[in-house]
Amino acid sequence: MNTSVRVVLYTSKVLANGEHPVMLRVTKDRKSKYISTGFKCSKDLWDQKKNLPRKRHPLYIDAKILISKKTVEAEKLIIELENESKNLSAHEIKGKLKKAKVNNPFVFQYFDSVINRLKNSGQIKNSLIYKDAKRNLSHFTNSKDLHFSDIDIEFLNKYEEYLKSNKNGGNTIYIYLRTLRALLNKAIKEEICSDKYYPFKKFSLAKYAKIKTEKRAISKKEILKINNLNLLKHPHLTDAKYIFMFSYLCRGINFIDIALLKWKDIKNGRLIYTRKKTNELFNIEIRPEVYEILKFYKKQTFSNSESYVFPILNETHNTPQSIFNRKEKLIRKINTDLKEIALLTGIESELTTYVARHSYATILKKSGITTAIISEAMGHDSEKTTKIYLESFENNILDAASNALL
Repeated sequence: MNTSVRVVLYTSKVLANGEHPVMLRVTKDRKSKYISTGFKCSKDLWDQKKNLPRKRHPLYIDAKILISKKTVEAEKLIIELENESKNLSAHEIKGKLKKAKVNNPFVFQYFDSVINRLKNSGQIKNSLIYKDAKRNLSHFTNSKDLHFSDIDIEFLNKYEEYLKSNKNGGNTIYIYLRTLRALLNKAIKEEICSDKYYPFKKFSLAKYAKIKTEKRAISKKEILKINNLNLLKHPHLTDAKYIFMFSYLCRGINFIDIALLKWKDIKNGRLIYTRKKTNELFNIEIRPEVYEILKFYKKQTFSNSESYVFPILNETHNTPQSIFNRKEKLIRKINTDLKEIALLTGIESELTTYVARHSYATILKKSGITTAIISEAMGHDSEKTTKIYLESFENNILDAASNALL
């Protein structure tokens, strides 16, 4: 090994109690860097020949174990770097060792770190996905924490069997495994663990990614029923009707983006906003029907250009968590009210705010608009995503074609 690691009593530094820190001295190309072990010792209790505290030191056993552990960790990292042909300086090796010290190699502790970072950056929904994935994995391991090296192909196979035995559906299994894979990718990128511990090279999620979920869309005729529904006797359903129609008429805009819309986003007859999920800018012409919806809400919500358009959020919702909580509460109410609208209009499909988005895509396709244009209008990252929205429509086309067989 071209790099040496030695434990020393760092007498150049004297602590307040007269002791000296015990350091790891990493030497490469005659240049040395020092890393604290977290232990300290007085000169008279230090054995210079053995590079350990003397046996009469009150913490001799603890110190011996700690120093041995720190030395092995350092030597192991250096061997790994040399095996990977990484010719790092003593300074760079010190940086790697300090990072390994700060970043705990335990999976659940790293889960917590990622969850907190997501929450602090306002990605509340993602943080909940990771939190749920951690909870499920913890049940599988009986709350025993794991090293990243514990997650190998055998572990994944057993975890998959566990998920199936608990009657989880294909999509649920996919989300848990995909989240674990994402966590490992983050850990490798941040050099928390080595990519040699990455088991997903041999474990494919393709079989779950191909599972098709039912995508609900209603017809143009049913959309018109909702639009024409008289709510004089049902005023409590007004927000549900208008938010559904607004989404449908504005390129299937998502509920969170509707909630975040402010009056300043309406300029020169156009709706201009940035989609929260993708940060993509949308610039949409406001149709006469949309004007009527905006006119209705302006009386209620407008005080200045910073006011929210819809009565979903207000100035008290000023943190990512409060916005998320309010959004979740309101979307549950809107979806409950949409079920009542479905009953009043005789629509058999289950109505949700997301049905408006699927219906927008499907009705455009039936009108002869290409998938490429629909994909652009909805802000999808690829036509593949748009095709998922249009699956039920494509199936109808195939069914009709099959009728011509005989």
